[in-house]
Amino acid sequence: MVQSFFFFLPVVSKAQLVEQQREKQEGKDPGNCACVHKMLGHLLVFTLHILTLTCLPVDKAEICIDEGVEFNLEYASVGEPLYAVCPLLDLLGRNNFSVTWVRIDSQTEITSDRQARVHQDEQYLKFIPAELRDSGFYQCILRNSTNCIKKIRRVEVFRHDDGLCYNNSVMVRNKEKVIAPSLTIECPHLDIYFGHRNVQVRWFKECQPLDLDSKRYSTSTINLIIKDLSSQDSGNYTCEVPFVYNGVTYNISRAIEFTIEEQPEPEAVVIFPKNNIMDVELGTPLTLTCKVLCNESITVFWAYDDNLMAYYTEDDRVVMGNMDQTVTEDGLQHFITLNFTKVVEEDYNRQFYCRVWTQKNRVFMSYVSLKRPDPNFQGFLIAFFVSVFLVTVISVVAIRIYKVDIVLWYRSSCFVNTDHKDGKRYDAYIIYPKKSMGSSSYEMDIFVLKVLPEVLEKQCGYRLFISGRDDLPGQAMADLVDETISQSRRAIIILGNLFCEDRSDDYEQKIAMYDALIQNKIKVVLIEMEKITDYNNIPESVKYLKQKQGAVRWKGKFTEAALSPNTRFWKNIRYQMPPAQRHSDKELHYIRSED
Repeated sequence: MVQSFFFFLPVVSKAQLVEQQREKQEGKDPGNCACVHKMLGHLLVFTLHILTLTCLPVDKAEICIDEGVEFNLEYASVGEPLYAVCPLLDLLGRNNFSVTWVRIDSQTEITSDRQARVHQDEQYLKFIPAELRDSGFYQCILRNSTNCIKKIRRVEVFRHDDGLCYNNSVMVRNKEKVIAPSLTIECPHLDIYFGHRNVQVRWFKECQPLDLDSKRYSTSTINLIIKDLSSQDSGNYTCEVPFVYNGVTYNISRAIEFTIEEQPEPEAVVIFPKNNIMDVELGTPLTLTCKVLCNESITVFWAYDDNLMAYYTEDDRVVMGNMDQTVTEDGLQHFITLNFTKVVEEDYNRQFYCRVWTQKNRVFMSYVSLKRPDPNFQGFLIAFFVSVFLVTVISVVAIRIYKVDIVLWYRSSCFVNTDHKDGKRYDAYIIYPKKSMGSSSYEMDIFVLKVLPEVLEKQCGYRLFISGRDDLPGQAMADLVDETISQSRRAIIILGNLFCEDRSDDYEQKIAMYDALIQNKIKVVLIEMEKITDYNNIPESVKYLKQKQGAVRWKGKFTEAALSPNTRFWKNIRYQMPPAQRHSDKELHYIRSED
């Protein structure tokens, strides 16, 4: 305004001088009224001009710092959503900047209406979805009351190459060597769309879906993990992620090219150590020898962690030897020793590295770690299992040999309840031949009528039914036998040559065998009074039972020692009999035997 004033003032003065000079030449008086009115008019015009300039705003040119063009571009396939991030994002949180997006070619400011397909949302320029015409340069402008900064972001929208599910020009390219047993491929540039949310990623190789149920492939969030890696896994991988915006589902895809190279043959091969662990006793001396196979000149030395062995101890307890080499069938072998005069506690669980430097400045290394030996339980375990085996064998043999004595001892203990509640009256029904045939009949009668009652009834407490002793005259024999056998727990059949000849008591034997073999109501005990010379006349049922369970052979004589229940014969009989009712020592009359 001041400049306008000084500019206008000289112009008015010069006009006045010219007018005055002309009037003087014409003989007029410059001080007349006309001149005065004219000067007043000019003064009025000048005053109005000054007032007008005072009321008008002053346009001042905006100064904005131009940061140029961001190197990285934002890209998407046609029909996919695209977020372009302001390249000045690191400044956005400071100094209360506001954000404005402008398209460079048309100098059009992008709308903030979130319903529009292309709109700005703070630091993001969003294309939902992107179209080919959206490709171009967009400027992000940050402003506050004192500063202005701007930078350009390039956006590229493309179509897939013919017959493919990706565009080769925007593919992420990686190279990997077959070193690790597995490879992890990340679906890139998804953070601005999903943040830290879990997403479901579909993976393709050469645009064909991968079999994620295979053992070689697995997924973890946005990563694809390939196991048993080989050069065959090279190729173009595409990841596809569903994205929902305003209720509409779109797909976001990324293409990654992985070139997997076979690991070249190593220049040097470390033979020892092999990243192994050694058991070493505390206080013992130890020598570690690093062996490297290489046909070139190399440098080999020992180190611990990332330090040289010279700094490991202050004394000479651990000394590294000199590198040497020798020629072998496989090539030139280099070796160097590491000597411990004794192993101390600090040596345990530490990794000692053998490091190899080649002429191409490649480094190979491998370590060995020391640890205390585990307690040796081998001797104890061997002794334990051998003892268990011997005890088992001895127990089995002892049971087989002393089975009868063990069972009888157990029955005599307080653990067995001998009160029979089966309602039966007799412990055994005695079946024997009753035809009198010389001495055999006499010995049979003595054994049945004298010996059995003496031992089994008087000394052992059993109750026997002996036909001819316990039956009453005039009773119906058939009914008596059937009823008495059904009331007995055992049937004792006395076998002998007489039994094979005499069949008059065949009815008793048939009922007993029927109940034993068919009805399974009673158990049979076979006693051989003498060695049978002819088995032809013995009933088949008795033969079968003898083959199945055997018979107890009477070898004794009718002496006092033979009547002891502790002889082997009577123990075998008692073993096959049911547990006898317990009686007090006064009720039982034992005959001691030396057997």
